[in-house]
Amino acid sequence: TQGFICKNAYNETDNLKRGGSDYTASLIGTALQADEIQIWTDIDGMHNNDPREVSGTRPVKRLSFNEAEQLAFYGAKILHPFCIAPARLRNIPVRLLNSMEPSAEGTLISNLQDDNIIKAIAAKDHIIYIKFESNHNLCPYLFISKIFDIFAKYRTPLCLLVSSNLDVSVAIDDCTRLSNIISELHQYAHVLVEDRMTIVSVVGNMQWEYAGFEAKIMEALKDIPLRMISYGSSNNDVAFVIKNTDKKRALQALNDKLFQPEYAERN
Repeated sequence: TQGFICKNAYNETDNLKRGGSDYTASLIGTALQADEIQIWTDIDGMHNNDPREVSGTRPVKRLSFNEAEQLAFYGAKILHPFCIAPARLRNIPVRLLNSMEPSAEGTLISNLQDDNIIKAIAAKDHIIYIKFESNHNLCPYLFISKIFDIFAKYRTPLCLLVSSNLDVSVAIDDCTRLSNIISELHQYAHVLVEDRMTIVSVVGNMQWEYAGFEAKIMEALKDIPLRMISYGSSNNDVAFVIKNTDKKRALQALNDKLFQPEYAERN
């Protein structure tokens, strides 16, 4: 069978959009309880950085399901973000292989989590940063609840969120209903909106007990203005919001700092 083609909720012929054939393969492999699902592409596995933006990238040999999902969500084009969920359900490994170089090892994605702290870096463009500064019309817990309720009302997912008792900052990639959201929240907050932003995510096995990796990341980005930092909601990534114009410089700086040989040997 082919991939990509599907039926939607109205029983109309539709498509699964970018990477839909990967998702089809994962669904069929899961239904068949396959031993392994293989995704054949034109690159030798998931790279540790975006080879279109950064020089000196290399394939990552092994990723956990969580790590692969994070990389796909934050912009790794080789894998559809929905591809992992069906395979995880039946614990079926997913292998990314290169049709132009069939003998290459590629990347194996499974439920195994190895000890390598930092695996890869991804970037997601077309991000809007929004800061809500409370005007004290609501107590802090109601203020945060109101923001969640309004975003849910307009079915707008949050890519990132950080908060204090008086301020909430979010990053989104869907501005379709942003004017409605801001209109409703203006009575509770002063709102600042900045577009043309990018999320950069450093992904790996980032247990909080592992000391030092956060300092390495921050050292790499010491010359990059960081609009937002998110860490702690997941054991698999540290994410930043930066200006889109700083993306290439940030990715190269992280690559040079985190994947130089002496650091890779220690991790």
